Amino acid sequence: MKFLVMGAGALGTAFGGMLADAGRDVTLIGRERHIKPIREHGLRISGIWGEHVIKNIRATSELNANYEPDVILLTTKSFDTENAIRELQPLITDDSVVISLQNGIGNEEIIARYVGEEHAMGGTVITGFEILHPGEVEVTVSAATTKIGEFNNENTPRLRKIVAIFNEAGIPSDAVDNIRMHVWAKALYSAALNPLSAIFRVNYGKLSNPHSFAIIKALIHEAFKVAEAEKVELFWERAEEYLDYLRHEQIPQTEKHRSSMLNDIERGKKTEIDFLNGVFVDLGKKHNIPTPVNETIVRVIKFLESPK
Repeated sequence: MKFLVMGAGALGTAFGGMLADAGRDVTLIGRERHIKPIREHGLRISGIWGEHVIKNIRATSELNANYEPDVILLTTKSFDTENAIRELQPLITDDSVVISLQNGIGNEEIIARYVGEEHAMGGTVITGFEILHPGEVEVTVSAATTKIGEFNNENTPRLRKIVAIFNEAGIPSDAVDNIRMHVWAKALYSAALNPLSAIFRVNYGKLSNPHSFAIIKALIHEAFKVAEAEKVELFWERAEEYLDYLRHEQIPQTEKHRSSMLNDIERGKKTEIDFLNGVFVDLGKKHNIPTPVNETIVRVIKFLESPK
C-alpha cells in the first residue's frame, strides 16, 4: 500500500515516519519549514514509540497530481478539511481511501461529501506529539490505541489490512465498527481539556484541580444533553460516568500533555475550537438547549486567538 499524509505536522509526520520506517511507501505533504529538513537529512522520531531515524520517506510541500496513493491520511487542522479534500479529489481512484485522523466532529462527513462514503474512514488518536525542531518529532503521551473505522461502520478487509499495517509499524491500533462513537468520545476529551489548557496555560494534569474540573463538569453535562437531542450514541449513559473516566483514566495518562490549542494561540494561529466546543454550541442552538459554559469557552478562545 502507498500512503500519502496530507497536512504533515507533528501527528502526521509521526504516523508517516513510522510507516516508512516499516518499509511502506510514504509521501508527506506539509509546510516547507518542517518538510525541508526531512527531505535533506531525514526524519527523527523519539519518545514512547522508540527512537527512529527515517531516510526513505518522500517529503514535499507541493501536492503532485502524479501521486497514486492507496491510503490518504488527512491530518490537517479541521478548519482546512474542505480545502484539503478538494485538492485531493483528483487523486482518488476506485480503490483509494481517505482516513481522517483529525480533532473534532464533522470531518468524516466533509470527506464523504466530496469523495463518497465508500472512500471515507474515520480515526481517533489520543496520543501526544510535539515538533521539537523542524524534522524532529517526539511522541509524548498516550491514553488509548488509535481507532480506525469505515464511514458505514462495516468491518471490511481493507480496514483490517490498514490496521494490521499500522500495528506492524509500531502504531498501536484497533479496527472498530462504531467510529462515530469514538469520534464523539475523542471530542468530549478534547473539548474538556484542550481549550482550558490553553486558557490557563497549563498541562492537562493541572486541570484535575477542583476549580477547573468544575468547569469541565459543566461543559460535559451540556455536551451530553446535546448528544442526546442529536440521537448520538455514546459509550457512557450519563455525564458523570464519563467524567469519572476522564478524571481517573484519561487525565492521569496524559497529564504532561501540552494543549495543541495553546501552541496555536502562542504562535498566533487559528484554533480548532469551532470543531470542538463550537459544535456543542451550534447543536445546542439547533435543539434549543442552552450551552452557556461551552459558549463562554468558545468566546474566550476566539479572543485569545484574535490579533492583539
